[in-house]
Amino acid sequence: MAYQLEGKRLRDRVALITGGGGTNSLGRSIALRFAAEGAKVGVLDIDGPSAVKVAEEITAAGGDALPITCDIVDLAQCEAAAKLLADTYGGKIDILVNNAAAFRGVMSKEPWKRFYEWTVEQWDYALDVNLRGMWFCVRAVYPYMKPQGYGKIINMTSATFWEGVAGFIHYYVSSKGGIIGFTRALARELGPEGIRVNAIAPGCTRTEANLEQTRQAPEHWENVRKGQCLPQRNLEADDIAGTAFFLASSDSDWVTGQTILVDAGLRHN
Repeated sequence: MAYQLEGKRLRDRVALITGGGGTNSLGRSIALRFAAEGAKVGVLDIDGPSAVKVAEEITAAGGDALPITCDIVDLAQCEAAAKLLADTYGGKIDILVNNAAAFRGVMSKEPWKRFYEWTVEQWDYALDVNLRGMWFCVRAVYPYMKPQGYGKIINMTSATFWEGVAGFIHYYVSSKGGIIGFTRALARELGPEGIRVNAIAPGCTRTEANLEQTRQAPEHWENVRKGQCLPQRNLEADDIAGTAFFLASSDSDWVTGQTILVDAGLRHN
């Protein structure tokens, strides 16, 4: 077997990363890593200026990126976003990172609540963004992956699924658990067409959203760190980007239907 030893392992690949904006986010880290590896990156975010900022970071570093404003709960917007990216970069999309999500507290402006305190509207919003939005994005990119008989779809779920964290049953338990089932079923369905589908389940990561959520509980990060098998430091967004790169690269061509837990061993049993 011949191995590609030089850099730019995603050269000539076109990647769409949802939730790619932010100043310290998983999407931004993944977008920057993919661009550094040679991919042409569609930075998609509901916050247009945030997407532009990340795309400008990439181009300033010599990469190639296209900012895209899109609300993933709107199928027509998802389809238009995929078409724009494909039309810009040779008519294809090779990689989709389904990263955009509704986040407890920050996006919803609500604290943790008992399961019976969440409203129907809040439940529906969480499921719409975190699960139905992924379905819409897959539907949007599929026509560009199918003709080439190859593609990588990476869905972001959460390690909280294994813990069953109380207080936000809809956001990071029910919806994120649904993503694991979605990933497994989609991998079975798309495998014959050469499209690989996997998921990443990050542990508690020091992103902008998580730091904001825990601002009133600074001891949280020390407690998490001490509970990890690797207690040297807390997880950072770039740690998740490395796993996303593996799943996007040819090294994982025979990996599909899997969920990779990246939490420094906090939930290893």
